[in-house]
This record gives sequence, C-alpha cells and structure tokens, in this order.
Amino acid sequence: MPFESPILTRSQWRSHAISDSTTLWVIGDKSCDDQLSHLVNDGGSLAEGLRMVAGHFAAVVVGSERTLLIEDPIRSFPLFYSVADTVVRVSDDVAVLAGPDSGYDADYDSRIEFRHGACVAGTNTLYAGVHQVQAGEVVAIDATSGISQNFYRQMAYSSLHLEETAAVDSHFTAALDLTMSRLLAHANGRQLVVPLSGGLDSRLLSVYLKDAGYENVVNFTYGTGKTREVLISEQVAAALGQKWLFCRYEEATIRSVWDTAETADFIKFTHAGASLPHIQDWYAVRWLKEEGLIDDDAIFIPGHTIVGNMHDESVLEAEHVSRSDIKELILAHHYTLQPDNSSAHKNLRLQGILDAFLDEINYDGTVESRLTALEHWNLRERQTKYINNSVRNYEFFGYDWALPMLDREVYLAWGDLHPTITRNRRWYEGYVNRRYSASTGQDIGTFAPNDVPQRTRETVKRLLGTLGLLRPVERFITARAIQNHPMGFNWFVQGMTPAELFKFTRSGGNLLGAYADEFLTDTWNSYCRLFTPAGSFH
Repeated sequence: MPFESPILTRSQWRSHAISDSTTLWVIGDKSCDDQLSHLVNDGGSLAEGLRMVAGHFAAVVVGSERTLLIEDPIRSFPLFYSVADTVVRVSDDVAVLAGPDSGYDADYDSRIEFRHGACVAGTNTLYAGVHQVQAGEVVAIDATSGISQNFYRQMAYSSLHLEETAAVDSHFTAALDLTMSRLLAHANGRQLVVPLSGGLDSRLLSVYLKDAGYENVVNFTYGTGKTREVLISEQVAAALGQKWLFCRYEEATIRSVWDTAETADFIKFTHAGASLPHIQDWYAVRWLKEEGLIDDDAIFIPGHTIVGNMHDESVLEAEHVSRSDIKELILAHHYTLQPDNSSAHKNLRLQGILDAFLDEINYDGTVESRLTALEHWNLRERQTKYINNSVRNYEFFGYDWALPMLDREVYLAWGDLHPTITRNRRWYEGYVNRRYSASTGQDIGTFAPNDVPQRTRETVKRLLGTLGLLRPVERFITARAIQNHPMGFNWFVQGMTPAELFKFTRSGGNLLGAYADEFLTDTWNSYCRLFTPAGSFH
C-alpha cells in the first residue's frame, strides 16, 4: 500500500532523525521529544512505552516501509488520514485530505451523530473517507499489510481502590504536584492565564498557583453581567491576591463580531474535522488579545480534568446492567441535542462503534466495568473531541495552552481511587474547598444554577413525575433559562428568532443542537463555507 509523505501544516512540528530511513515528527510539549525518540529507537513494546510518556503531544513516525500516527490520551493535536485508490495520505489539517469546498463528500452517518452529539464517534470525521486518530491510539500504516489500530491507554481502575479521605487527598495531590511542577518548569515565569469560573476545576488551578508562589497569573471571567458565578470568581481571585479581568458580553457586539470573515477562519480552524467549535470563551480570548491585556507568549490553563466523567450514578446500584442497558445510557447521555434524537440512537454504525468499544474494555456488567464504560466513553469522545478541543481557540489567537489535570499522573491516579470516590464529585468538591480554605483562610460556596436544597428539588421532581409533568416543566424552565443565558450563548444562534429558539428548546432541543445544525448548513456564519460551494450565499 503506497503512502505519501505526511503533510504537516503547523509550524510547531519538530523533526528528529532516528535513523537513515526513519524520521520522528513531534508537536506539543518539548519534554516529549526525548521520551518518544528513545521509544521509537529502542524497538521495544510501543504500547508499553507510550503509557509511560508524560505531557501533551502528537507524533508521526515516517519509515521506509511504515508510518505511525500517535495521539496522546487526550487527543491534544488532531491527526487525520485517508485512503483513496489504495494511496494513504496523512495530515494535521483535515481540509488537506477533504479536498476543496466544491468537492466535499459528506459522511451522512457522521452528520447524524454530529447533529445529536456535537462530535463524531470513533475514527470517523464529517468528511467521507477521512479518518481521525483517536485519543490514546496508534495507527500503523504498513506498505504491505495495510492499516492497523491499537489503543495503548484507556480509563481503567487499579487494585489500590483508595477510599479514605486523607489517603485520597494525599494520592491526588502527589499526582497533581508532578503535572503542575512540569508545567511551571515549562512556563519559567511566562504568564499563566486561567479561565476562572465559579466552579471547582479552575479554582483548584488558581489555588495551586498561589500556593506554589507563581506570581505571573491572570484570571478572567466573562458573561452578560455581574452574575452570581461572576461574583464568586471575582471573590476567589481577590482572596488569592491574583489579577482578575472581566469581559462583559453584549448582544450587539457579539452578533456583529461573530458574523465576520475572521470568525469564519476561527470556525474552519477549530472544528478539527469532527467537533463542533467550542465558542464559550471565544469572544473573551479575542477581547484579551485585542485589548493587550495579556502577554503575547501567555499560556492558557483551562480547568479541564479527569474528574467528573461519570454520569448516571444510580446505575452502579442496579442488580444487573446488560450491554444493551449500558449502551442506552451512553446514547441517552451523549446524543440529546435535538428534540427528537431517535435517528442517532438507531444509527447502525454508531451502534457498531459502541459494541466495539465495550469489547475493547471487556465489559462484563460488574460495577467497575459500568463505571469504566461510562467514564471512558465520556473521556474519549465528548471530553477529547468537544471539551479539550476548546484549546483550538487559544491556538487560533496565537497562544499556548496546558491541561495539567489531564496529564499522565493525574489520569492514572484517578484510576487508583475506589469507585465510591470516582462515581461523583463529592470528594473532589471537599478537596478543592479544603485547599482553598487552607490557602486563603476563607470558605466560599460553589456556583450552582439555583439555591434550592437538593432534598427539596428531589421531592418536587418526584411529585411532578407522578403527575406526568416532570419533563414538560423541566423543558419549560430550560427554555426560559436559555432565553436569558448569563453568558449570552443564545446570541450565537443565527437562524432562529427568540420565539423559535424558545420553541426548539422547550421541545427538548439544546443550544448545541442549534449550533450544530447551523454549522452543517453553513448558516452559522455567512462567510464560512465548509460544506457548500463558495459564493452560494455571500
């Protein structure tokens, strides 16, 4: 099987000659270069060696008879490949392999998944015949034997099963110390920028930086006004003695800036072939850059974390959970963006991908395998292809980024904890609050959508459920909340009036579903033509 030389478009790729016939290309943390060079040159077990590599990276190994495409466990830098007329092509830019706009060949199963889940599962992309390398995967392209795939790391639980609070605190802290110390050594005084919300993850990063004595820190928060979440963020930064900036989102400004050629370039760059562009802090980062509020070589550190990938906690208490049951839970959690999601749930290709996934993790119905199935699917699909893909935003504006709470040591430490800890975020909330209190001498709440006690909410929900009113009431409340979104995310919907958006969400649709439809029809931004011929509308 012949293959062309990889087309690597990013300037950050670094090349290393392993031998006269083998070249290693690496992008990401420079600390990964020596690790990967040694591994490729050593000739030992590739999968075993890759499990030991720390840092964020993607790599391409080009030999005379074989090319390897390697993604780190969180898909930090997307890689793509295609096969046409038996010729294999490889690139870091999906557009290189997809061809010009007028020749776009749609993958219709992928479009179904995308409309309902905001990303495309498995190796597929939105472009027919173009594949993505998945998180923690090695794709081998051999001139003789063709293409093979192998996962070298997945979310898995060890036999430690740490459960006692002090032991869990100590174990998690030791792992975080390793990843954060690596980040701070790399930063070497450069400005670290934290998107600080009213929640836990970003707060932990800011607390850690304060405790480490790292002074060149900027926190920023954004929204339509000084909401409860914004006020908590401001209070946290003040207590930590760190700089805090607030970007106010205003409808007229957002709408005018969104529908520009610059934003069309942002959409094209950030979708990475299979993911809905993550627009949450797009305007805030743009504002920080245009106003000169952060350094040109700043490093963004969003609070993306291994913690909290579990969902549907109650399934762990069930007496028996079959493969069909766990598949339905995954579908019901991840493919919910449209008022009617049945076409995604019945999609045969998606069902096949789910079956292959459950085979891969050896799903056997035990509590631990239920936990692994739900966490690892969420981590591999939604986390890496939508949440983590938000770092494309920082790259688009020319900034570096780091995800220390998803790096190797924290990733593995999470697997050492008992399922009673990892099934929810209760321990983690206590851990962050303990660290914050120790650092500032203050106690502070965590942002929640409402202040109604959980027991009261559960009682009301049970009553509404018995009357058959729970779903209509929940949808009405959600629709009203979206109309007055504290971050103005309703303003990014271009093709619906407020009344139409209210009807869409009241019927069970989600804002991301509205974004996905407009993205696929090239109506999200009038300058952006990904899937329709240029000049059709503008």
